[in-house]
Amino acid sequence: MCTVTYFPLKNKIVLTSNRDEKPNRSAQEIHREKGIFYPKDATKNGTWFAVSENGNALILLNGAFENHPVKTNYRKSRGLIVLDLIAEEDIFKSIELIDLENIEPFTLVIFQEKQLAEFRWDGTEKHFKRLDAHLPYIWSSATLYDAKAQEKRRDIFKEFLQIEPISEEGILDFHHQKTDDLENGITIKRQNTIQTISTTQLVISDETTLKHYDRLNPDSKPEKISLKNETQTSPS
Repeated sequence: MCTVTYFPLKNKIVLTSNRDEKPNRSAQEIHREKGIFYPKDATKNGTWFAVSENGNALILLNGAFENHPVKTNYRKSRGLIVLDLIAEEDIFKSIELIDLENIEPFTLVIFQEKQLAEFRWDGTEKHFKRLDAHLPYIWSSATLYDAKAQEKRRDIFKEFLQIEPISEEGILDFHHQKTDDLENGITIKRQNTIQTISTTQLVISDETTLKHYDRLNPDSKPEKISLKNETQTSPS
């Protein structure tokens, strides 16, 4: 997994993630625990998308810069690392200190107190980079998309950026789009059962909301959480 985009819109920030995984790893609802909101992985109880009640966010992608050989046993699931970090008051500082020995390579998109950053763990070294929060970005999982596929996806993203005006609904449509390329498109369905199983979108504004769409059941209503009052509301 996954495909992640970041958009700074007028008076709001929009972070959206497509989860590309095996269908048995799907999460149908948003889990709440100690001021943290996240769709819970059905197999390992971690997550790929975690948000704190103050609007800090972490989004996980598998792999760092390129696909890697997978070891038999790792010390801890990457999805549990996400939950460890989102609970910290200073995520940036915690990443500096966290021990990642024997943790499988991953990438994190981090949004904390209006600051945007990218963190990659390649299995040996940490790579941390602050980004310009006023610019849009796209990330693709290194374990699913090689360099050529990632470049093609960036081209699709650049085409989308020409649309005016860009809205949170339009961004959601971008993540839901289907093309003839079921291997490397924005929405995928590969022969080995890996497919886009969900889309999760965080909109940070005066009323910050988290939406989760079950892509395996497209007729089902998305779950929508208002972080401001921590209550579940009906889809708009």
